[in-house]
Amino acid sequence: MADQVRHARAFIVIFTRGVGMEGFLSRLPAEVTAIPTAGGAAARADGDGFTYPAAEDVAILAITEGDWLSLSLTAHFPTGDAFHCHGDDPRRFSVVQTGGGTVRAAEFFRKVRADFGLSPDDWDRLAIITDDNRVLHLHENHEMIVSGANLPPSRDVRLALLDLQRGRETLLANAQPGTFAFGCAGLFGLLGEDRPWEAVMPTTYLFGEIVNANGISLFANLAFTLLIPRRGNDSLKTRQKVK
Repeated sequence: MADQVRHARAFIVIFTRGVGMEGFLSRLPAEVTAIPTAGGAAARADGDGFTYPAAEDVAILAITEGDWLSLSLTAHFPTGDAFHCHGDDPRRFSVVQTGGGTVRAAEFFRKVRADFGLSPDDWDRLAIITDDNRVLHLHENHEMIVSGANLPPSRDVRLALLDLQRGRETLLANAQPGTFAFGCAGLFGLLGEDRPWEAVMPTTYLFGEIVNANGISLFANLAFTLLIPRRGNDSLKTRQKVK
């Protein structure tokens, strides 16, 4: 990627595995992270995913024409006060610290789902969100809560609830010809069969996405990241002329 800095206008990065993305992204040099980036982890039933071109760990494509913007959008929005996820595993915790004291994480989330009228096993409409607006998808494994992306270094997060209408409106407002959309497979099901943005921009659904957080590429879940051609993009103007 560093060798392509002089030529690359945007990067598309697709990971084959379910872990290791944060380490990879954190080691990218500043001149690489300054280039708009999108992508995520290949969807998979089990084990490693498949990429084309084939890759053992990660497949990277460089777009060498035009001028691009990386924009990340979510359909989950923060609610409530921050709480702390105890532990040192980057993706696992079993106890949370709230303003009311320490409580087992599984019990905490069961109560929260009941309070919001969600089913006991609904891990899609309820997620957590970090200070830099990364949404993290959770699931339960024997009283341990497991995140689909690394918790923030502080391990402080807030609850995030799905607002389907607001999420759809935000996505449609930013859909435009020439854009590439990288969305979460979890959102694919939540958004239903009517997905009009797919008629406007090529869309793929992944197991976790690279999001743009304050100009930095980070790994998250339940998001869309759009590679959008800026106004004056030669490739976009060419397509419009052909049409």
